[in-house]
Amino acid sequence: MKQMIRAVSMTAVLLGATGAFAQDGQEEQLDLRTEEEKVHDALQEAWDNAALEALEAGTAVASDTLAAESEATSSKAEPVNEYTEAQAVELMRTSEPEAIAWLAAAPVQMRGCWYFVTTPPQGRWGPPRYYLTVQRMASQHCEAQTVVLDSSYTGGATVAQKESKGLAIAFPSKQSPSGSALVHVRLFAIHPKELTVPRTEFLGTYRGSTGVRSMHFEGNRLLVDTYRYTATYARFLTSEEAPTGVIFP
Repeated sequence: MKQMIRAVSMTAVLLGATGAFAQDGQEEQLDLRTEEEKVHDALQEAWDNAALEALEAGTAVASDTLAAESEATSSKAEPVNEYTEAQAVELMRTSEPEAIAWLAAAPVQMRGCWYFVTTPPQGRWGPPRYYLTVQRMASQHCEAQTVVLDSSYTGGATVAQKESKGLAIAFPSKQSPSGSALVHVRLFAIHPKELTVPRTEFLGTYRGSTGVRSMHFEGNRLLVDTYRYTATYARFLTSEEAPTGVIFP
């Protein structure tokens, strides 16, 4: 799947929403995009189309039986941040009020650091694009860092934490301002130390939009409950195995 997705030309690492999904007959807004923005959006739509084909091909041959899991436990104690969650949120509210207004989920503490996932909008004219952003707050054990992962014409995100090992983020992908454009789901695995993305995945169907109802880890497995089906990734943070449970009409 990953190789098929890479075949689509990308302008950069995807720039970095539970938004309203497109409905038939939704009123169209005046298209005020520049030519450069239209080219960018067309490439992003092409990426989603290729990812949808790759998802169908990959899940067609995926095993129905998930591999047995073996998860080592560590006795090493994780550092604890000096700020409580409420204090961390207040610090963010004071230092970055615009970002905290677009907080997608409750802040997550990993390895003694607080992480915030936000989807702030950008764009003065026409429909805004929402930028999926992950921020690590500065504190005694932690260096401040911000990465922008993706962008979309709809906002919001769903976040799942796997203890101190990493995050899974589901972001709705709507790559055209058109009211009739479909919404798919882009998934990101986040390594907490470097804020790198070791894995990206994609969920969707050919018939209508796809949104995430809920997402959580069970051991090493990531379960993504969408409005179309429930996709299960055997080892989302450490492998490239195709999901099971994906249904195509």
